[in-house]
Amino acid sequence: MAKETINVIDIRSDKIICLVAQEIQLLDKGKLTQLIGVGVSRLPVTCQKPLALDDISLKQHISEAVKAAENETSTTIDKVTISISDNMQSQHLTHEVKCIGAKITSDDIKSFFSSKEFSDLYTINNEPLHSFPISYQIDNNKIVSDPIGLSSEILRTTWHVVSVSKDFLKKIHNIFSELDINVHQAVSSFYASSLAALRESESDLGSICIDIQKNQTYLSYTFDNQLIGFDSVKIGTFHFANDISQIKSISIDESEIYRKKYDTHNIDKKRNTADEQIYQIYLSRAEELAEVIFSLIQKSRFRDLTENNIILTGYGSKSQIFNKIFSLKLNNSNFRVGATLKLNGPKTYIDNPSFTSSCGLLIYVVNHDLEGSNHEKNTKKRTIISNIYSFFRSL
Repeated sequence: MAKETINVIDIRSDKIICLVAQEIQLLDKGKLTQLIGVGVSRLPVTCQKPLALDDISLKQHISEAVKAAENETSTTIDKVTISISDNMQSQHLTHEVKCIGAKITSDDIKSFFSSKEFSDLYTINNEPLHSFPISYQIDNNKIVSDPIGLSSEILRTTWHVVSVSKDFLKKIHNIFSELDINVHQAVSSFYASSLAALRESESDLGSICIDIQKNQTYLSYTFDNQLIGFDSVKIGTFHFANDISQIKSISIDESEIYRKKYDTHNIDKKRNTADEQIYQIYLSRAEELAEVIFSLIQKSRFRDLTENNIILTGYGSKSQIFNKIFSLKLNNSNFRVGATLKLNGPKTYIDNPSFTSSCGLLIYVVNHDLEGSNHEKNTKKRTIISNIYSFFRSL
């Protein structure tokens, strides 16, 4: 009997990536997740939003990626977890519950999923994609990290909810349905990247994951192993190439070649004077992106909890020019380019920061159940003894 596989599809503006993995049991070492198959279909350079492509073209790209992964693994892919990169919004709300027993249980926390507050998240336009419990307050107004087992009559939980457009999600489901592929769950791409790239200490003590995609950049704020918020910037790698194309009056395909060339350029080294104007165009956009991101972090209400660790991932994270400019803006933050940490497989993919969102989908499937399920690991948090939780009083 064939061993069950984990199948994911990362729907991005630059390419469609299909990954196949298996959980392998090691003697005395538990399980590890092994990447066994990869399928990639590159989208046109002009594509900024994959769902803006006509349905026939998008289905062809998905089929091409799936077929390549199937051929590599000799499997049939009919159920997948997919990524969402657009049409998301964030909100924080508080759910209050009267505890039935003498001590707080996981059921008291999970009662949120059967509450009116949660059902009201399903609107005409949106529905919840992720729900994260980010702080707990018991009836004496004390903020605690893990309330399970504590005595209290009332528990107030602050939740961070990421919602997605219903029409957007419906279109994705319809496309996969026409390909006879069942969508098991959708996961935000920036959340997947953070799952793949963050070290345990960074996820625990606070971090910012900057995911530079083709058409935009996401900043995800993580603290105490929960996604507590996110921001987005409408600048990505496409805008670098488009600037070059517009100013130099060359094709977008040719300008993309120049963009990739300067991605690997060391800002401190000499460059070809014939391409000086192109370099200046690239540099100007890199400086703008660095300034916008830095300004967002400075203004973020999550800054104090997360700015100590800043990790760069995504399609645009290989830009040495951007990395140098942005790192010079940071004073006390630990800054690095991220790669997948919790998956085994070829280094071509595991060590590539551009693949963190794809690999993060696999990690999500292995470590998470459907939100709102009956498993305690969805809600239970590791205890951190810290008065920093008073921060969440203001949310």
